[in-house]
Amino acid sequence: MLFSSATILSFSDTLPEHFDELLANEAFEPCSSFSQSTFGWVSPLPDGFTDLTRQFGNRVLFCGKREEKVIPTSALQELISEKSSQWTNLEGQKPSSKQRLQFKEAALSELLPRALSKHRRILGYIDPAAGLLVINSASATDVDTFLNYLRMTLGTLAVTRIESKQSAGQLFTQWLKRNQPPSGFDLGNACDLFDPEDGSSITCRKVALQSKEILAHLDTGKLCSKLKLTWDQSLSFTLDKDLVLSQIKYEALTEQADDLDGLEPEIAALAELDAQFALLSQELAQLYPKLIAVFK
Repeated sequence: MLFSSATILSFSDTLPEHFDELLANEAFEPCSSFSQSTFGWVSPLPDGFTDLTRQFGNRVLFCGKREEKVIPTSALQELISEKSSQWTNLEGQKPSSKQRLQFKEAALSELLPRALSKHRRILGYIDPAAGLLVINSASATDVDTFLNYLRMTLGTLAVTRIESKQSAGQLFTQWLKRNQPPSGFDLGNACDLFDPEDGSSITCRKVALQSKEILAHLDTGKLCSKLKLTWDQSLSFTLDKDLVLSQIKYEALTEQADDLDGLEPEIAALAELDAQFALLSQELAQLYPKLIAVFK
Protein backbone atom coordinates (compact mmCIF):
# COMPACT_ATOMS: atom_id res chain seq x y z
CA MET A 1 0.00 0.00 0.00
CA LEU A 2 1.51 3.31 -1.10
CA PHE A 3 -0.04 5.28 1.77
CA SER A 4 -0.83 3.38 4.96
CA SER A 5 -1.54 6.63 6.84
CA ALA A 6 -2.61 10.11 5.79
CA THR A 7 -2.34 13.46 7.48
CA ILE A 8 -4.41 15.69 5.18
CA LEU A 9 -3.81 19.42 5.07
CA SER A 10 -5.39 22.21 3.07
CA PHE A 11 -2.84 23.60 0.59
CA SER A 12 -3.47 27.13 -0.65
CA ASP A 13 -0.14 27.90 -2.35
CA THR A 14 0.68 27.60 -6.05
CA LEU A 15 3.00 24.74 -6.85
CA PRO A 16 6.28 26.18 -8.21
CA GLU A 17 7.03 25.46 -11.87
CA HIS A 18 10.51 24.15 -11.05
CA PHE A 19 9.45 22.02 -8.08
CA ASP A 20 11.89 19.24 -9.03
CA GLU A 21 14.83 21.64 -9.02
CA LEU A 22 13.89 23.01 -5.62
CA LEU A 23 13.75 19.47 -4.22
CA ALA A 24 17.12 18.67 -5.82
CA ASN A 25 18.66 21.68 -4.06
CA GLU A 26 17.71 20.09 -0.74
CA ALA A 27 18.31 16.46 -1.65
CA PHE A 28 19.02 13.98 1.11
CA GLU A 29 22.60 13.61 2.30
CA PRO A 30 23.65 10.95 4.82
CA CYS A 31 24.61 11.93 8.34
CA SER A 32 28.20 12.96 8.80
CA SER A 33 30.24 11.30 11.51
CA PHE A 34 29.27 13.96 14.05
CA SER A 35 25.64 14.73 13.12
CA GLN A 36 22.81 12.95 14.90
CA SER A 37 20.09 13.30 12.25
CA THR A 38 19.46 14.62 8.77
CA PHE A 39 16.53 15.05 6.39
CA GLY A 40 16.26 15.62 2.66
CA TRP A 41 14.38 14.69 -0.51
CA VAL A 42 14.77 11.39 -2.36
CA SER A 43 13.01 9.67 -5.25
CA PRO A 44 9.51 8.38 -4.43
CA LEU A 45 9.91 5.73 -7.14
CA PRO A 46 10.99 2.08 -6.80
CA ASP A 47 14.66 1.09 -6.83
CA GLY A 48 16.34 1.83 -10.15
CA PHE A 49 14.60 5.19 -10.70
CA THR A 50 15.99 8.55 -9.62
CA ASP A 51 13.32 11.16 -10.47
CA LEU A 52 12.40 13.25 -7.42
CA THR A 53 8.73 13.54 -8.41
CA ARG A 54 6.03 11.51 -10.11
CA GLN A 55 2.92 13.13 -11.56
CA PHE A 56 -0.60 11.97 -12.22
CA GLY A 57 -2.46 14.83 -13.88
CA ASN A 58 -1.51 17.84 -11.81
CA ARG A 59 -0.91 15.82 -8.63
CA VAL A 60 2.74 15.53 -7.67
CA LEU A 61 4.17 12.71 -5.55
CA PHE A 62 7.49 13.25 -3.74
CA CYS A 63 9.37 11.76 -0.80
CA GLY A 64 11.42 12.84 2.19
CA LYS A 65 14.01 10.70 3.95
CA ARG A 66 15.15 10.98 7.53
CA GLU A 67 18.29 9.40 8.94
CA GLU A 68 18.73 9.29 12.70
CA LYS A 69 21.63 7.79 14.58
CA VAL A 70 20.54 5.57 17.43
CA ILE A 71 22.57 5.76 20.61
CA PRO A 72 21.37 3.46 23.41
CA THR A 73 20.52 5.45 26.51
CA SER A 74 22.42 2.95 28.66
CA ALA A 75 25.62 3.44 26.62
CA LEU A 76 25.31 7.23 26.83
CA GLN A 77 24.68 7.20 30.59
CA GLU A 78 27.56 4.78 31.18
CA LEU A 79 30.01 7.06 29.36
CA ILE A 80 28.72 10.16 31.20
CA SER A 81 29.12 8.35 34.53
CA GLU A 82 32.63 7.31 33.57
CA LYS A 83 33.60 10.91 32.77
CA SER A 84 31.95 12.13 35.99
CA SER A 85 33.90 9.58 38.04
CA GLN A 86 37.16 10.63 36.40
CA TRP A 87 36.39 14.26 37.23
CA THR A 88 35.57 13.40 40.85
CA ASN A 89 38.81 11.44 41.27
CA LEU A 90 40.88 14.30 39.85
CA GLU A 91 39.12 17.26 41.47
CA GLY A 92 37.95 15.69 44.70
CA GLN A 93 34.37 16.90 44.22
CA LYS A 94 31.33 15.99 42.20
CA PRO A 95 30.83 17.76 38.84
CA SER A 96 28.25 20.52 38.59
CA SER A 97 25.14 20.29 36.40
CA LYS A 98 26.88 22.43 33.79
CA GLN A 99 29.89 20.11 33.77
CA ARG A 100 27.68 17.03 33.44
CA LEU A 101 26.05 18.67 30.43
CA GLN A 102 29.51 19.14 28.91
CA PHE A 103 30.25 15.46 29.62
CA LYS A 104 27.05 14.53 27.81
CA GLU A 105 28.04 16.54 24.75
CA ALA A 106 31.50 14.95 24.80
CA ALA A 107 29.98 11.48 25.17
CA LEU A 108 27.69 12.09 22.20
CA SER A 109 30.65 13.19 20.09
CA GLU A 110 32.46 9.96 20.96
CA LEU A 111 29.50 7.67 20.34
CA LEU A 112 28.03 9.24 17.19
CA PRO A 113 30.68 7.99 14.72
CA ARG A 114 30.03 4.41 15.89
CA ALA A 115 26.24 4.64 16.14
CA LEU A 116 23.91 2.68 13.88
CA SER A 117 21.53 4.65 11.68
CA LYS A 118 17.76 4.34 11.42
CA HIS A 119 16.22 5.40 8.08
CA ARG A 120 12.64 6.44 7.40
CA ARG A 121 10.99 7.46 4.12
CA ILE A 122 7.95 9.74 4.24
CA LEU A 123 5.87 10.06 1.10
CA GLY A 124 3.76 13.10 0.37
CA TYR A 125 1.84 14.56 -2.52
CA ILE A 126 0.35 17.89 -3.51
CA ASP A 127 -2.99 18.07 -5.28
CA PRO A 128 -3.33 21.70 -6.44
CA ALA A 129 -6.80 21.22 -7.92
CA ALA A 130 -8.22 19.83 -4.67
CA GLY A 131 -6.04 22.15 -2.59
CA LEU A 132 -4.47 19.30 -0.61
CA LEU A 133 -1.11 18.31 0.82
CA VAL A 134 -1.19 14.70 2.01
CA ILE A 135 1.60 13.17 4.10
CA ASN A 136 1.98 9.43 4.60
CA SER A 137 2.40 9.51 8.36
CA ALA A 138 0.27 9.56 11.48
CA SER A 139 3.24 10.74 13.58
CA ALA A 140 3.07 14.40 14.58
CA THR A 141 6.88 14.51 14.77
CA ASP A 142 7.30 13.14 11.23
CA VAL A 143 4.64 15.49 9.86
CA ASP A 144 6.22 18.54 11.50
CA THR A 145 9.67 17.58 10.19
CA PHE A 146 8.28 17.08 6.67
CA LEU A 147 6.39 20.40 6.73
CA ASN A 148 9.30 22.39 8.14
CA TYR A 149 11.69 21.05 5.52
CA LEU A 150 9.17 21.58 2.71
CA ARG A 151 8.65 25.15 3.90
CA MET A 152 12.42 25.71 3.88
CA THR A 153 12.67 24.16 0.39
CA LEU A 154 9.90 26.28 -1.11
CA GLY A 155 10.55 29.44 0.89
CA THR A 156 6.89 29.57 1.93
CA LEU A 157 4.15 27.09 2.68
CA ALA A 158 0.51 27.94 3.40
CA VAL A 159 -1.17 24.88 4.88
CA THR A 160 -3.85 24.34 7.51
CA ARG A 161 -5.04 21.22 9.27
CA ILE A 162 -8.60 20.01 9.60
CA GLU A 163 -9.89 21.42 12.86
CA SER A 164 -13.14 20.16 14.32
CA LYS A 165 -15.47 22.71 15.90
CA GLN A 166 -16.88 19.85 17.95
CA SER A 167 -14.87 17.31 19.88
CA ALA A 168 -14.08 14.46 17.49
CA GLY A 169 -14.26 12.07 20.44
CA GLN A 170 -17.77 13.25 21.28
CA LEU A 171 -18.87 12.79 17.67
CA PHE A 172 -17.33 9.30 17.44
CA THR A 173 -19.13 8.37 20.65
CA GLN A 174 -22.48 9.61 19.32
CA TRP A 175 -22.05 7.60 16.12
CA LEU A 176 -21.40 4.45 18.15
CA LYS A 177 -24.27 4.98 20.57
CA ARG A 178 -26.76 5.67 17.80
CA ASN A 179 -25.22 3.25 15.29
CA GLN A 180 -25.48 6.15 12.88
CA PRO A 181 -22.28 7.42 11.23
CA PRO A 182 -22.53 10.30 8.72
CA SER A 183 -23.89 9.63 5.24
CA GLY A 184 -21.34 7.83 3.05
CA PHE A 185 -19.56 6.23 6.03
CA ASP A 186 -20.00 2.81 7.64
CA LEU A 187 -18.77 1.73 11.05
CA GLY A 188 -15.91 -0.76 10.99
CA ASN A 189 -14.90 -3.35 13.57
CA ALA A 190 -12.41 -1.49 15.79
CA CYS A 191 -12.24 1.45 18.16
CA ASP A 192 -10.26 2.87 21.07
CA LEU A 193 -12.15 4.01 24.16
CA PHE A 194 -10.84 6.15 27.01
CA ASP A 195 -12.09 7.32 30.37
CA PRO A 196 -11.88 11.13 30.64
CA GLU A 197 -11.86 10.85 34.44
CA ASP A 198 -8.87 8.59 35.07
CA GLY A 199 -7.26 8.46 31.61
CA SER A 200 -7.52 4.68 31.29
CA SER A 201 -8.07 3.29 27.81
CA ILE A 202 -9.38 0.16 26.07
CA THR A 203 -8.38 -1.08 22.63
CA CYS A 204 -11.09 -3.01 20.80
CA ARG A 205 -10.23 -4.90 17.62
CA LYS A 206 -12.30 -7.18 15.37
CA VAL A 207 -15.46 -6.65 17.40
CA ALA A 208 -19.03 -5.70 16.62
CA LEU A 209 -19.16 -2.05 17.61
CA GLN A 210 -22.83 -2.40 18.57
CA SER A 211 -22.08 -5.22 21.01
CA LYS A 212 -23.37 -4.99 24.59
CA GLU A 213 -19.79 -4.77 25.87
CA ILE A 214 -18.95 -1.67 23.79
CA LEU A 215 -22.25 0.05 24.62
CA ALA A 216 -21.77 -0.72 28.32
CA HIS A 217 -18.40 1.05 28.28
CA LEU A 218 -20.00 4.07 26.59
CA ASP A 219 -22.80 4.11 29.16
CA THR A 220 -20.24 4.41 31.96
CA GLY A 221 -18.92 7.63 30.40
CA LYS A 222 -16.07 6.37 28.24
CA LEU A 223 -15.44 8.25 24.99
CA CYS A 224 -14.19 7.02 21.62
CA SER A 225 -10.79 8.41 20.57
CA LYS A 226 -10.23 6.25 17.46
CA LEU A 227 -12.78 4.69 15.16
CA LYS A 228 -12.49 2.39 12.17
CA LEU A 229 -14.67 3.51 9.27
CA THR A 230 -15.36 2.65 5.66
CA TRP A 231 -15.94 5.43 3.16
CA ASP A 232 -17.99 4.87 0.02
CA GLN A 233 -17.95 1.11 0.69
CA SER A 234 -14.37 0.83 -0.58
CA LEU A 235 -11.85 2.87 1.45
CA SER A 236 -11.37 1.72 5.04
CA PHE A 237 -9.27 3.49 7.64
CA THR A 238 -8.98 4.32 11.32
CA LEU A 239 -9.73 7.96 12.14
CA ASP A 240 -8.30 9.46 15.34
CA LYS A 241 -9.34 12.49 17.38
CA ASP A 242 -6.90 14.67 15.41
CA LEU A 243 -8.60 13.54 12.17
CA VAL A 244 -5.54 11.63 10.96
CA LEU A 245 -6.13 8.47 8.92
CA SER A 246 -4.19 5.27 9.63
CA GLN A 247 -4.42 1.61 8.61
CA ILE A 248 -5.69 2.66 5.18
CA LYS A 249 -6.95 -0.12 2.92
CA TYR A 250 -8.51 0.37 -0.50
CA GLU A 251 -10.30 -2.53 -2.12
CA ALA A 252 -9.65 -1.31 -5.68
CA LEU A 253 -5.89 -1.52 -5.12
CA THR A 254 -6.10 -5.23 -4.30
CA GLU A 255 -8.03 -5.90 -7.50
CA GLN A 256 -5.59 -3.81 -9.58
CA ALA A 257 -2.51 -5.76 -8.40
CA ASP A 258 -3.66 -8.86 -10.30
CA ASP A 259 -3.32 -6.98 -13.62
CA LEU A 260 0.47 -6.62 -13.30
CA ASP A 261 1.43 -10.26 -13.69
CA GLY A 262 3.89 -10.92 -16.53
CA LEU A 263 5.58 -7.49 -16.50
CA GLU A 264 9.28 -7.01 -15.83
CA PRO A 265 9.83 -6.45 -12.07
CA GLU A 266 10.95 -2.80 -12.39
CA ILE A 267 8.13 -1.92 -14.79
CA ALA A 268 5.58 -3.76 -12.66
CA ALA A 269 6.74 -1.90 -9.53
CA LEU A 270 6.42 1.47 -11.30
CA ALA A 271 3.04 0.58 -12.78
CA GLU A 272 1.80 -0.47 -9.34
CA LEU A 273 2.96 2.81 -7.83
CA ASP A 274 1.27 4.81 -10.59
CA ALA A 275 -2.00 2.93 -10.18
CA GLN A 276 -2.00 3.24 -6.40
CA PHE A 277 -1.18 6.95 -6.56
CA ALA A 278 -3.89 7.66 -9.13
CA LEU A 279 -6.62 5.69 -7.34
CA LEU A 280 -5.82 6.70 -3.78
CA SER A 281 -5.28 10.40 -4.50
CA GLN A 282 -8.62 10.51 -6.34
CA GLU A 283 -10.38 8.84 -3.42
CA LEU A 284 -8.83 11.18 -0.84
CA ALA A 285 -9.75 14.22 -2.97
CA GLN A 286 -13.39 13.09 -2.70
CA LEU A 287 -13.13 12.16 0.98
CA TYR A 288 -11.62 15.44 2.20
CA PRO A 289 -14.64 17.72 1.62
CA LYS A 290 -16.84 15.12 3.35
CA LEU A 291 -14.61 15.22 6.42
CA ILE A 292 -14.74 19.01 6.37
CA ALA A 293 -18.54 18.91 6.19
CA VAL A 294 -18.79 16.45 9.09
CA PHE A 295 -16.40 18.16 11.48
CA LYS A 296 -16.85 21.88 10.73
